[in-house]
Amino acid sequence: MATVTLVAARQVSLIPAQEIRATQDKLKELQNYQNNNWAIGLNGDTFQPDGFLGFFSQRGLSFKYYINNQGVSVGSPSAYGENITTLERYIANIRAEEQASVESTIKELEYYKSNFWAIGLNGDTLQPDGFNNFFAARELTFKPFVRSKVSIGQESAYDENIATLRNYLKSIG
Repeated sequence: MATVTLVAARQVSLIPAQEIRATQDKLKELQNYQNNNWAIGLNGDTFQPDGFLGFFSQRGLSFKYYINNQGVSVGSPSAYGENITTLERYIANIRAEEQASVESTIKELEYYKSNFWAIGLNGDTLQPDGFNNFFAARELTFKPFVRSKVSIGQESAYDENIATLRNYLKSIG
């Protein structure tokens, strides 16, 4: 008897906007499979795991199989709708989490602006601050503004960064 060791699913590390696009693409692909009544979860001809199963598994999402080929019947056509609903909820959750995170960062930038505090580098230590990571993780342009010990950027950086975040929110829906 062989022993199989299972490892936890690898979580996908895409920026939220990319993850939303990837999920929307997978959603369209799933709808195409539904229109053609094709197998999902396992390839209908080879019975090997397919891209849908991989996509859902990598993200820890619940997946429903549907196969009706070569005398094998697994699941039902309702699996398409259940998986579509799962992907729609997943997108909605990403958007909600990202909106909360971005709105919090906008408030923080507004607070820093009201106190004329440095952004991009800590005003005391001149070490990078959390704004750099936040913008970098989303591949957004960030403009620093420091007037303590050094002079970097313009005061308009506060508003420009806030505008960048608001535009980003619009882009993810």
